Amino acid sequence: MASGDGETPVLAEPIAAASVTAEFLERWRVPGDPASRQWEERFGEHAYGPLAEAAIASALKQAGVTGGELASVLVAGPHGRANKRAAAAAGAKPEALGDDLTGSVGNTGAAQAGLLLADALDRAQADDLIMVVSLADGCDVTIWRTTAKLARGRQPVPVAKQVAAGGKVPYATFLTWRGFLKREPPRRPDPQAPAAPPAFRAEAWKFGFTGSRCQACGTRHLPPTRVCLKCRAVDRMTPERMADVPATIATYTVDRLAYSLSPPVVVGVLDFEGGGRFTCELTDVDPAAVKIGNRVEMTFRRIMTAHSVHNYFWKCKPLRNP
Repeated sequence: MASGDGETPVLAEPIAAASVTAEFLERWRVPGDPASRQWEERFGEHAYGPLAEAAIASALKQAGVTGGELASVLVAGPHGRANKRAAAAAGAKPEALGDDLTGSVGNTGAAQAGLLLADALDRAQADDLIMVVSLADGCDVTIWRTTAKLARGRQPVPVAKQVAAGGKVPYATFLTWRGFLKREPPRRPDPQAPAAPPAFRAEAWKFGFTGSRCQACGTRHLPPTRVCLKCRAVDRMTPERMADVPATIATYTVDRLAYSLSPPVVVGVLDFEGGGRFTCELTDVDPAAVKIGNRVEMTFRRIMTAHSVHNYFWKCKPLRNP
């Protein structure tokens, strides 16, 4: 596992992996249904228990370690009882059994195992052994050994801090966002679906929020451009990724008429550290609390859905520790 910086140092190395599968009916969803269904937890424990025990034993043997040597045991699965049985099968010390985050985040499905591993790496030390157990139509087990480069390669905002920074969402709004509640849309023209060719051409801007800086005069441009808006130099640009650069709100507006599933829309003009100005939507904010001079950071979010196409781009949100 490598960090996201330019050197890509190895933060944790996989030293063992084991998988056991079995054919059984435990969770299902009819095409078109908004939610899945599953059997009760007693059956989940009965079905997953032996699979977890076999996969965990195989991974420990392959790694040449015992459960007592594990610094963290992380279990992601759909049943609490099955998860506890799997954790017990590892034979780890009680303090090694990690929080599955379902109480604070919920079950994120396929992303749960990766989320738990990211959370564990936020606190791990060099040479720690971390076991990740994923229960889903079988059992997948991986064992990771952290490296000495972990301390300098951690993500800047730990998972626990991201969870604590979350705000409350009204239940009706949550149901609307998830597609369970159909509400009257804003009485405005429907948004246009994103076009594939321009999105492909602007991949670095759309997904990486990569701007450009003029080599001649040092002016930063968002979005990136070939011609400098200040000195008119042509094709003398250096790409600069802006996703992790904080910004300050220069001015803003609250639009109560624009199309949005979460009105009103708050749009801010941002001045970035080191130069560059960009206009974008604010998210995770109370419109009444927005002020000129507030510090913000960028976040990748879904902008809207049109003609069954989800469009993602960057919004800004309040900087928790400015």
